[in-house]
Amino acid sequence: MNRLFLYLLLFLIITLNSCFTYVEKDLDINPKIVLHGFVSPQLDTTIVVLTNSVPLFTTNPLKIRFIVHATVEISEDNYHWVQLDFDKLFKVYFIPQAEFPIHEGKTYYIRASSHGFESVSSSCTVPFLRETNFNFILGEPCNIKHEQWYNKTHRHNQIEWTDYPGEDNYYTFMINSLHAWWKWEHDDEGNIYSSDTTYYYSYGLIYNENSKPYIYSDHGKDGKKLNEKLSYHYDFDGMEEPVICELQTDKHWYMFHKSVFDYGGDMQFFMLEPIQLYSNIRNGYGVFGAFVMREYPIIIDN
Repeated sequence: MNRLFLYLLLFLIITLNSCFTYVEKDLDINPKIVLHGFVSPQLDTTIVVLTNSVPLFTTNPLKIRFIVHATVEISEDNYHWVQLDFDKLFKVYFIPQAEFPIHEGKTYYIRASSHGFESVSSSCTVPFLRETNFNFILGEPCNIKHEQWYNKTHRHNQIEWTDYPGEDNYYTFMINSLHAWWKWEHDDEGNIYSSDTTYYYSYGLIYNENSKPYIYSDHGKDGKKLNEKLSYHYDFDGMEEPVICELQTDKHWYMFHKSVFDYGGDMQFFMLEPIQLYSNIRNGYGVFGAFVMREYPIIIDN
């Protein structure tokens, strides 16, 4: 499994277990399947996560759980279907690209069924990977004293790209960098030392200077040159092998993530009223979307 797959898996699991509970707005109805899955030619594995929704008013309250006994199938023509395997450790359904390849410009179909639930289905079309003339602009070093605890030399960095004209386009930007994890132990004299070091790559969404994740639509800006200032928190000078990832997504990815972050952007998040998150799942909730991706290594000459 590649690194971006693991990031998306972690994002789905954290989202499903911590922040959001899908509730039924009507009375006395059965819970539904909540399906989350994304396809991309750049992922070596396609994954699907299934959980259940919770009726808002019921005499038999349910908890959010992973649905582990289900049949999940994917198709490229809505006629011939291939079943996904189940991973007991991560509680996800998956299929490697070697068994079911994903291609740009093609439409894919998903369906899932499990005892006690109404079957769900959806479809999405993978966008073409367009040339956008992406450019990373390294800002001059500056001193920022934004808050009492934050006072260090940093940069006002920017990204810019040109929207591909004549079609609806959606963009998300992520950053990937190398991190180290040290295993600390004590010797016989009580001194602390590092007995082992593990290096790993970490993906994360890029935030703009207003500390909001950058999830973008070209609506009203077709074919134009676009730019965005990055949050000052990104210390590219201190990162090992930083890479910016440009995701060109379908509308389903964009609408779902926009609804998630629009909702979660309020500081009083835990006190908000329930809202309807975007979903394209028939007879259920969640999202089935697609994206393509290109990586841009960031070179900083110190």
